[in-house]
Parts: sequence; structure tokens; C-alpha cells
Amino acid sequence: MRILWAVSSVGKGHVMRDIAIVSQLQRMADVEVDWLAPSPAGGFLTDKGYHVLECSNQLAGSGKVYDQVFKDCTYEFNLINYIRMDTKLHLHDFRISTQAWKSKKYDVIVGDEAFWLLSGFCLHLSPKPAPFVFLTDFIGVKAMRYRVGDILTAWLNNLMYTRSYIGPDEYVYIGDVREIPDERFGLLLPSRQRWAQRHCRFVKPIVNFNPDTSADRKIIRNQLGLPEDKLIFLAVIGPEGDYTHRMSQIEKTFELLKQDFSDAHFIMVGPEMGIKRWVQYHRYLEKLHEYFAASDLVLIQSGYGKVVELSALGIPFIAIPLDYHFEQEYVMAHRMNHYGTGKLMTLRHNTPDEIAAEAEGSLKSEIRRISVDIGTEVGNIILATTKSNAVYF
Repeated sequence: MRILWAVSSVGKGHVMRDIAIVSQLQRMADVEVDWLAPSPAGGFLTDKGYHVLECSNQLAGSGKVYDQVFKDCTYEFNLINYIRMDTKLHLHDFRISTQAWKSKKYDVIVGDEAFWLLSGFCLHLSPKPAPFVFLTDFIGVKAMRYRVGDILTAWLNNLMYTRSYIGPDEYVYIGDVREIPDERFGLLLPSRQRWAQRHCRFVKPIVNFNPDTSADRKIIRNQLGLPEDKLIFLAVIGPEGDYTHRMSQIEKTFELLKQDFSDAHFIMVGPEMGIKRWVQYHRYLEKLHEYFAASDLVLIQSGYGKVVELSALGIPFIAIPLDYHFEQEYVMAHRMNHYGTGKLMTLRHNTPDEIAAEAEGSLKSEIRRISVDIGTEVGNIILATTKSNAVYF
């Protein structure tokens, strides 16, 4: 079975769950996957040995636009600005993508928040060459600033979103319907949650490891060379915008925690190495989820992948979103409230003292683990879709 797999390139959370699904598919069937992945996801997949189509380099939207919009940003990560620019490139990127199925026949096309494909198939820009399965973990967009342009852009985008169900053969929401905000897309538009109930199939959150194998903390700490009997605080900081400010705020939080837990072990993962001798710095950790499992508390930027991994492991965490990033701030708050895991705190509203106090309180709280999947549910949906009598236009 041949699959064309298109993935949004904003962060690595999408591509990591896609790899998990593909791994399960390859256990179920004889599967060949070609990846349609713009930078930086394309480079990441190529380095991992996956087959990324050459036309991926011609895609202009997704991660490239995200980096372009926010490269000079210092504090405000208003996704409406990204959506405004990325949407203009959907037609271009869809036309580039048609090169893939003109040169090879596929049994199914999968798009993980590949909105340029969703737009193209909804607008009938080209005959659909195979069943299309669309994956997402949020429904609609949100203006986080009270600005007329932002509100209008969000409303128009959400109006189009309410018609997006006509494009895929399967519209798959990764998560629980109750984590979706039960509010309207906008004036005169339907409820996000009720729209999703009507048009989506729901699967458990996806991780690319088995949380049950990460239960013995001492064994994991020994394998990672970490102290067995000390508290471990871990922070993960992304490279966006003025990350040096975020690093300094987290370091101040660590300093406050060290005053109360002088013997604790502190780890920071980020784009630059710090200078505090008592902090163990890393630019990158290959198996970050193992360090999550070894930690007593984690500070993260509230991306989908990290929130789900920590929630699956039952590790206390504080999610610190990029300012005005509606997916990290608005959508993630609803997800975390629904699952009862973690605490979301913004740097514009919370000081290091407040974050440190919340961290200390989280150490004493009872943490529940959410039920997750390793890609099998979506894999079964994809296999079933290839056997269905899908109608093409």
C-alpha cells in the first residue's frame, strides 16, 4: 500500500505522532510512505531516513511562513498573523502537491494539519486521486487580541472551516470531543464542539512510546545517568522569538526552587547553553520523553506533543505558552482543564515567584494519567479508508 503523507511543519509535535502512526501501519500491512513535508519537518524526516519528496522544497507555506512571521518577534506570537499569510499560499502549495500524485499512484493521502491540501480538495481545485484522511488536534481559530483585523480574519477563516468537512473522506480529531471549547466559531456560526461531534471521528491522543514501560523511575534515571534519589526539575524552551527572555525567567524560577530544594538536580533544554554551573544544559535531547519520565516536575512551552506525553506519564508540569498563541494558550488550556493535568501560566501574567510557588504545590498534588494510543487507532482508520468505496469528484 502506498501512502502520500503531508504534514504541517509548525513544530515537531505533528511529525512525531505521524511517525508513531506510520510505525503501527508498517506492523499491520506492507506500507510504503512518501512524505510531503515542508521545512523544517522535511529536513528532520530526511535526517531520520524517511523518503521526503523533492517537491516538498517548493512548498512555501507552513513552517517557512511561521519562521518568517515570527523571526523578529520578541513577545507576541499572534497566530492570526501567520494564518493570514499562510492561507494566501494554499493555492500555490496545493498546485505543487499535485506533482506528487501525477508521477505516482497512491492508495490513500494523509494530511496532518496539511491545510493547503484540505483547502484544495474542499475547493475542488483538482480531482482527488485517492481517499483523503485529515488529522487535527484543534477546531477553528481564535483572535487573541481585540483588533478589528484579527477578529475579521478569524471569522472568515472559521466560516471556511465550517465547510472543511467536505474535503476529507475521514476527518479525524486527535483527542476527546469534550476538550474542544463549547463556543461558537463566531457570530452566526455554529458551536465548535457540536460541529466536531457531527463531522469528526475521535481517537485517543497519540504518543510514540509506551507509557507503561516508563513506570520505574530509578531504572530510567540509571539509564540516563541521572541521580537516583534527588528531586529533578526539567525545563524545555523553544527557539522562537526572544527565547533568551524565557530562558532567564525559567532560570530565575530554578533559583527560587533551589532555595527550598538545595539538593535538587536541574536540567534545561533550549537553543543556547546557560552559564549556571548547577544547571545541566542541553541543546537537544533525542528521547525527551525518557527525561520526562525521570523528572519530578517539568516546565514546558505548551505544545501538543509535550503536554500529551507528560499527561500520559502522569508527571506534574507547568505549561508556559508563547504569548497570544491561540493554540498554545487558548486551545491547550481547554485540553488541560478537561484532562485535569498540568497548569498553564503565561509569562506576561505570572512572575518567576508565582511559577516557582505553583511548581512546589504541584509536587504535592496527585497526578492522573490520561489514556493514549501509539498510533493504532488512526492506522486502522487509514486502512479501512483504503478499502471503502470513497466518492471522488
